Amino acid sequence: MLKVEKLNDVIEVEGLVPAKCAVGYYDVRIKIRGFKIIESNCQCGQPICPHAVKLQLAYLRVSR
Repeated sequence: MLKVEKLNDVIEVEGLVPAKCAVGYYDVRIKIRGFKIIESNCQCGQPICPHAVKLQLAYLRVSR
């Protein structure tokens, strides 16, 4: 994780998530409210992708 910001009840997390192919890493940004992803932005182009979920799980592991 590169950056974590808290704005009211929304947490914005930015980080690098490993890709399965030779690309290396995807730059992913997510916004979390509670335990739900409310918005995500990933270099792969999908709205809510597996990379966003991996970043959320990594954040939840570290934040506990």
